[in-house]
Amino acid sequence: MKLLMTALSLMMVSIPLLAFGSTQGEIGSGGERHASEKVRTAPDDLVGDELQAVEIFKRIQPTVVTVFVTQNFETPHGKSSLKGIGAGVLVAPACQVLTAAHVVEGADEILVKTADGQLRPAEVVFSQDRADIALLKLKVFDPDLPHAVLGDSDRLAVGQRTFVVGAPSGLENSFSIGHISGFREFDRLYDGSILVEHIQTDAAINSGNSGGPVFDSKGEVIGISSRILSHSGGFEGLGFVVAINTAKQLLAQEDHPWIGIEGLFLNSDGLAQILNQNLEGGLLVLSVAKGSPAELAGLKGGWLPAEFLDQDVLLGGDLIIEFNGQEACHSACLMEAGERMGLADIIPVTFLRGGVIHHATIDVSQHRRNLME
Repeated sequence: MKLLMTALSLMMVSIPLLAFGSTQGEIGSGGERHASEKVRTAPDDLVGDELQAVEIFKRIQPTVVTVFVTQNFETPHGKSSLKGIGAGVLVAPACQVLTAAHVVEGADEILVKTADGQLRPAEVVFSQDRADIALLKLKVFDPDLPHAVLGDSDRLAVGQRTFVVGAPSGLENSFSIGHISGFREFDRLYDGSILVEHIQTDAAINSGNSGGPVFDSKGEVIGISSRILSHSGGFEGLGFVVAINTAKQLLAQEDHPWIGIEGLFLNSDGLAQILNQNLEGGLLVLSVAKGSPAELAGLKGGWLPAEFLDQDVLLGGDLIIEFNGQEACHSACLMEAGERMGLADIIPVTFLRGGVIHHATIDVSQHRRNLME
């Protein structure tokens, strides 16, 4: 649950959106409100964009949740705790919640508040910190809870409207509207072949929006709110959302099983600058998850913090030059290699370590599952 501020220039920082501290005091013990909420009825004369926005919010709001987290720690004066608030969205009949990884990082307790006002204990099923995607599951199944429809973030265009729901500064179910401003990739590859895509939007996103869903005009989830770029620390029209297709790839591990590596693709210029290698391209392994197939295969991540192309990296890890029979000539080559994995249980890799070529096989036979079923 740590806050990371990564300098992208001398003044602009990338800020995760988890809000810490006390919440708005509208929740009593057990999550019930102290007084009935006023019932509002939309005017009959709404038309056009206003009518569309009102109808979309009415349809999607029951699927949006608020995520309360508590992290306990020791101080010289005894035990203390830090509380945070974010958002999420119900995404499967099995009572699963999609949110941002930094919302639940280090949490000792997670409570999910659903649209009916109930606080429900939850646990982490999956979390990928660098991709900033986490999947939670409610500890008590409730078949009556609605869930959102997931869209296709590959079928989007700059200029389309975005609809954001979250809990900025603890103000739950806040609704904002904007547009898609662009699509950004930062050459980070997860599990060797999943390139994380971010949707840039000018919809208002602030602290507490972390993990909240972003919808398109059909009311389908197209992404999960992750962070903003800001000079002031507040929203300045530069919000970044992890594309829903990235989340699908990370969580649907049947055709693309979990391997457990995060890497940064380096082209020939990058390899020459930081590794003094004369290669067309390579995947620099930044980290390897403990107990993962990649760790069992002997792959190693970096250990030396550095900044390269405005990104925080860890140098010293293995450099993958061939993955699943495909030369790592470009990030697209690695993505194609991942798509060709099919039902293979063994993934061959070739990598450089200390200037020496090594070969390894990654056994993924025990890691084929769809986490969203």
